[in-house]
Amino acid sequence: MSTVQDQAKALRAKHGEQWQIWYVPHALDGSYTWCARLHGDEIKNVLHADTAEHLDEHIQLREEDLAADARLSEDAARDLTDDA
Repeated sequence: MSTVQDQAKALRAKHGEQWQIWYVPHALDGSYTWCARLHGDEIKNVLHADTAEHLDEHIQLREEDLAADARLSEDAARDLTDDA
């Protein structure tokens, strides 16, 4: 199993262009909370996960949501242009 630093490095290599990724160690039990947010996004839009793998899944789902939102916006803009 890889170290936490290796997991963070792998996530940053995969998502680092768009995402700021970090982890917070828990002093009491030695576990971590994994966190990510889009670069330049407000801090209130942070993703949280209990493992690096779960954070990777959350990031992928968020990116799918963002892509779907963009498609809807493009469709709405096209509809407005067609109506004009």
